[in-house]
Amino acid sequence: MGNALPLSADRPQQKTEEKPYALEEACTVWEGVLIDQKEESTSTDMPLGTAIHNIEITLGKGGQLARAAGAVAKLIAKEGKSATLKLPSGEVRLISKNCSATVGQVGNVGVNQKSLGRAGSKCWLGKRPVVRGVVMNPVDHPHGGGEGRAPIGRKKPVTPWGYPALGRRTRKRKKYSETLILRRRTKHLLRKIEKLNTKAEKEIIITWSRASTIIPTMIGHTIAIHNGREHLPVYIIDLMVGHKLGEFSPTINFRGHAKNDNRSRR
Repeated sequence: MGNALPLSADRPQQKTEEKPYALEEACTVWEGVLIDQKEESTSTDMPLGTAIHNIEITLGKGGQLARAAGAVAKLIAKEGKSATLKLPSGEVRLISKNCSATVGQVGNVGVNQKSLGRAGSKCWLGKRPVVRGVVMNPVDHPHGGGEGRAPIGRKKPVTPWGYPALGRRTRKRKKYSETLILRRRTKHLLRKIEKLNTKAEKEIIITWSRASTIIPTMIGHTIAIHNGREHLPVYIIDLMVGHKLGEFSPTINFRGHAKNDNRSRR
């Protein structure tokens, strides 16, 4: 028989780089809670501002939130039987205080910055090529068919099953967790505002979104809203909260009544 592999205790240990977000083994993070390998604690034992991951939604079901590489959530409030979390997507939601979570941040933060370099590297990860529907046959995809490079032949792109591919909301309106979500995922505009709040100087924020609702976080900022021709800068005050951005950047200018030939309404 060939030589047996050495035991894990006899194998030479590889040197690992120290990471700023990693916790030492068995170190006291706060009084009464010790952090060791694969150690979990409930949110009742954690102080506010704790960075956590692998969070339970349903008690006893196991971790479901903040499990991807580099993911980290933040415990921002505790009241009654619920704890308030800010998730990596920017969503703020409630969970039970008795749900477990792991302290710290998930490793491999820079995995999305890695360049695979070639198609074979993607194949090793189990990622198959994606075929466009427009090059398929009509029996395989609604976009398929036609002679040569034909367009999709529809007003809007659809999925292989005929549902709208862009803009359609897939979340149920009466989902059980609707009351637990205090704020939905942070959009691009809110991320700009949160970034400017950390700076002393406030720059003009340019946006194409007219349907966004003004929230208290926007007060004191100048937002340039597009009216179809140009971006009009609008300074946000407290009286605007609850209104849409498009209300303060009108797209129609009144230039007189239509019965007057010299004037028209555009």
